[in-house]
Amino acid sequence: MKLTGESKFLLGIVVVTVALIGAAIFFFSRPAAPLQALPRGDLIPAGTYTKGNASASAYLVEFSDFQCPACQAFKPVVDEIVEQHKDNLLFVYRHFPLEQHEFAMDAAKTAEAAGAQGKFWEMYDLLFENQERFSSTTWPQLAQQLKLDNNQFETVKSTPTTSDRINRDRSYGLQIGVNSTPTFYLNGVKLTLTSYEDLRRAVENAL
Repeated sequence: MKLTGESKFLLGIVVVTVALIGAAIFFFSRPAAPLQALPRGDLIPAGTYTKGNASASAYLVEFSDFQCPACQAFKPVVDEIVEQHKDNLLFVYRHFPLEQHEFAMDAAKTAEAAGAQGKFWEMYDLLFENQERFSSTTWPQLAQQLKLDNNQFETVKSTPTTSDRINRDRSYGLQIGVNSTPTFYLNGVKLTLTSYEDLRRAVENAL
């Protein structure tokens, strides 16, 4: 059967359409490439505060802001996960004070100043417990509550080195795409969470 010019044109459209559909099916049916994990040494630089087993192969890094309500809401879940898996999970806290939070930077400095006296995690707990009453008078009150040496506390809190440590965390967070808190990285891969249960499930799957 001899094809007319119009028939040839229509046949060509059909062939191209079938080819495009086939290519689309092939492309979308392929398994997604695994996300590239960030280097462990970059996510956990020397001097970073950690909890759990330092030798564990699994590690959870949180970029957090002490004045962030969502970070406060996630904290009990994080505490539960870390306690439940303390033998085979390392938890890492990285500072990411948000500019819109008036007291976030001072709160981070307060945690660092307490850390210099071996009480970072105790201050971590107190800061989240007292988030709703942050003010310029909160920091010395919390230091007194932990029985810290006040002179050392104020000196460390105000030293440029402390600000540098916090800004190091924030700068690295910005570099890798952190734009909100809390942001979690599990074994170097950024987690996309819609619920607390997503975090629990991700850690359990990783372990």
